[in-house]
Amino acid sequence: MASIEDVAKRAGVSIATVSRVLNGTGYVSESTEIKVLKAIRELGYVPHFSAKSLARKKSFKVGVIISKRIDELLKTNVGEFYKIILDAIENYSALYKISLDIVLLEDVLKTLEVEFDGFIIVGSDASEEEIDFLSSKAKVVLVDHYIDGLRIDSIVSDGYDGVFYVTRNFIDAGYNRIVHIHGPLKYYGFRDRYNGYVSAMQRYGKLPILFEYDDLHDEVDSVLKRVLRDWVPQVIICSNDVIALRVLSKLKEWGYKIPNEISVVGFDDIPDAEREGLSTLRVQKAEMGINAVKRLNEVLTGQSLHPHKQCLYTSYIKRSSSLI
Repeated sequence: MASIEDVAKRAGVSIATVSRVLNGTGYVSESTEIKVLKAIRELGYVPHFSAKSLARKKSFKVGVIISKRIDELLKTNVGEFYKIILDAIENYSALYKISLDIVLLEDVLKTLEVEFDGFIIVGSDASEEEIDFLSSKAKVVLVDHYIDGLRIDSIVSDGYDGVFYVTRNFIDAGYNRIVHIHGPLKYYGFRDRYNGYVSAMQRYGKLPILFEYDDLHDEVDSVLKRVLRDWVPQVIICSNDVIALRVLSKLKEWGYKIPNEISVVGFDDIPDAEREGLSTLRVQKAEMGINAVKRLNEVLTGQSLHPHKQCLYTSYIKRSSSLI
């Protein structure tokens, strides 16, 4: 039987780091967290705290549901956010003897007979009616999605607080011309971040200045030309890193000095953000996946049945694209 020492050796980390991942204590980078979880799955390691509960329960079959849109995103750098979440779900599920199948939302909705004990639905594409249907067939946990009043278990990042926090910091530092470029507001995450920006601007007597951009279609030129039409903003806060990186690249191409003329901030902290020096709000993507598995296991084993919303705070990571 594999030991914690074996896991640490396979992952190339210390025993203390493995312990932090298992117990959710202390800081561990997402890349390290994924390596540890992968080693746990490959070695079949079972920690002491779960061995007894695993011995007295059956193995569960869980469908991890993604939409066709997210399936397409996973083939591009835009999908890095979801890839990290899915990797964490896959690797952490081994601790609970959960077998996983990744299935398309559009396909599972056509199936009359559901063969899964539970579903983890990743992303914001499922409608309220579709989630209601799926929850009538099996236990459901949503990841990166929340619908007001539905009262289904949800694991989300606190985009509202994150964007409110960074907007307020720029205002406190004396900045006035702060713009928000956001994705389509039909998606919960973009809408949550939008609301955080608007609330911060209004609370401090500033006029929210908003521009919508669909990050699936690279039309950053037209959006930025509208942003820059009347004056040059001091700060552009984007609702994800993909938008921010495209904005950053285009501003540099057009000769703007970053960050002296314009600070650019993203959201998510995908690997490209670090490589390009993008300041951003880090979403704990691996932890979202881990917590989804934990929560579904609690529901399936009857440990905690009342649904709740878990909201993980973001961390602001300052890099070379912003002055603060």
